[in-house]
Amino acid sequence: MIKTKIIAIAVAALVVAGAAAVMLWPSGDDNGKKGWYAWDPTVGEIDYSKISATPRIIDTIEEMYKIVYGELPEPSADPSMTFDPLAVTDKDGNVKIKSSGTGAGVPANAEVTFTKDEINKMKIISYGKGFTDSYIDMFGADVWNKVVAAGNSTWTAYPNNNMVCKSTLASEMSISTLNLLTFFESDAFDMDSTYCLVVWGYMTNYEAVMNAVAKYGNVKLLCIDYYDAIKSLPRLMAAIDALGQLVGISADDNVSLTDFQKRLSAVTAAAGSLSSQKTVYMELSAGTSPGANTLTQLCFDALSLKNINTTSGTNIFSGVSVVTEMPKVIFFDVKDTRTMDQKMRVIM
Repeated sequence: MIKTKIIAIAVAALVVAGAAAVMLWPSGDDNGKKGWYAWDPTVGEIDYSKISATPRIIDTIEEMYKIVYGELPEPSADPSMTFDPLAVTDKDGNVKIKSSGTGAGVPANAEVTFTKDEINKMKIISYGKGFTDSYIDMFGADVWNKVVAAGNSTWTAYPNNNMVCKSTLASEMSISTLNLLTFFESDAFDMDSTYCLVVWGYMTNYEAVMNAVAKYGNVKLLCIDYYDAIKSLPRLMAAIDALGQLVGISADDNVSLTDFQKRLSAVTAAAGSLSSQKTVYMELSAGTSPGANTLTQLCFDALSLKNINTTSGTNIFSGVSVVTEMPKVIFFDVKDTRTMDQKMRVIM
């Protein structure tokens, strides 16, 4: 067990001496463990890039589960995770999808209607990595038959697909109307198809985009608010369902959504039965830590882990506070290039 008086001395030294005090980080327990290893936490690395508004978040939740609890449970046969739909289909196959956001000019509560014929001819222009990830899960190798262009931030993870998609349309926040219209005037634009711009609800130039595409009768714009998605995992499921409905995939036929529900239900139930509310801390390569009101927090909640960073958003969380709290679980991002001894403050 780490000696409490050593912790107290280290904290005091850090406050007084600042950067020069790093060598006084907890010097260890009776077994010689140093740095943050001193209180014997469970330590692991996870792929932080998968924590976004996408079904891939379940991969990271399962990574966390295996690090903390061990072998994964079998997916639930009868998932308990349900959601209030954003999309409603009528008896004729037409779909209404709730569209809203917090960006400049974005309607707070609106519905965008798509006829059955429009859905059958649908092409997607994706302005969010999470949206594209969802379609990749739904369509696999055939995804590029439906997703034909995207904002450039979306393609960071898919650099080899720029040629297939024929266009990079710039920022997903303030959408370049010039790039967008260049696409619509190019050979890539098919007048016989319906196009839907799927956009995060925090876009800043909604009216300008709507005016730019007004002369193209077969172009619609759907805003899905990312900030709603971080409120709950069921809300994220509703967004995944809406994306599928947009291209004719019902909730019952959305294999990606069903898989997400079954796996999430299983790990949530299993963690709830095993956990004694272990404390957790996660540190990113920039030295920041996800706190409350983040998708990472939803992962922790699903696994019955108590985040020691209770501040809102992703921010700097001092090493002194980590030493004081002594979290039982510590996660780092796999893309953090520091050595584990550096991350755990054994060496600096």
